[in-house]
Amino acid sequence: MGDLRIIVYGVGAMGSNMVRMLQSIKGCRVVGAIDWDEKKIGRDLGDLAGLGKRLGVKVAYPPAEVLGRVKADIVLHATTAFLDQAAGQISGVLEHGINVVTICQELFFPLPKNSARAKRIDAQAVGTGARVTSVGINPGFIMDIVPILCSTPCWEVGSVLVRRNVDFSPYGPDEMRHIGANLTEREFRKGVRQGTIGHIGLLETAAMVSHCLGLEADELRQTKEPILTVKTRQTPYVSIAPGRVCGFKQNVVGFSRGEKTLDFQMVGILSPDRQVDGIELGDYARINGVPNVDIVIREEISQKGGLGTAAVAVNIIPRLMAAP
Repeated sequence: MGDLRIIVYGVGAMGSNMVRMLQSIKGCRVVGAIDWDEKKIGRDLGDLAGLGKRLGVKVAYPPAEVLGRVKADIVLHATTAFLDQAAGQISGVLEHGINVVTICQELFFPLPKNSARAKRIDAQAVGTGARVTSVGINPGFIMDIVPILCSTPCWEVGSVLVRRNVDFSPYGPDEMRHIGANLTEREFRKGVRQGTIGHIGLLETAAMVSHCLGLEADELRQTKEPILTVKTRQTPYVSIAPGRVCGFKQNVVGFSRGEKTLDFQMVGILSPDRQVDGIELGDYARINGVPNVDIVIREEISQKGGLGTAAVAVNIIPRLMAAP
């Protein structure tokens, strides 16, 4: 990779995974860390990321102080799924001419509601000579990139069906809030109406597949349903009592001129129990075309999606730095 100086922006579950992965990559050095959590500010990044050693890098805030003080080549940004919250953070990094890899799901394939913000970020990056990309496991790999690549041998594609069953236990507090962990069913449904509950990025995934495969979906319909636990469940970040939300079932269906061309379903659950939940972890996709293509990915990625998300962010760094 060469000698790269890296700032980690957001030292939660995903940011900590990135820090741990970077320790094994030669030529990469973490030189700064940003987080607004008062319990993290001032702590050594190595201790906070669970390395069992100190890195000599203290978590600091506000971002402008770190970005102005520390010389860096790239920022790994892992704070939020929502672009309205991430846009200002990313813009603040670009003001210093520093490249950005973000795992903000809404920036991966911006929908119309986010297109103006995405265009402003792009224009600012061009103006400062920096590069920005958004990556992840989903969106960013399993439900979009994989079926898109696997359509390569198809003469034509009529529709795409994708199913993903994933263990959300490794994810941090921010993701727990998104999926409604430990809410009542009523609270979950209220969050769905307000647009704050559910996996962020499934609409973006469906829109990207439609665009890349020429399916021309003119309507996307999304539904979200809670999964309630019958037993106590525990993750590193939340404890869930019986009768409360331990996961979700989310569907996005796409139509082109009234015909269904996209059918995406994601089930996310905490501390899954195969016998109790009747859920088999893993990923499946069906491309209905000429020829048809069936894709099956077994448990590992769906069990360790948090590690995969961090790996995608770190592994994209050389490609980003080589981009014009």
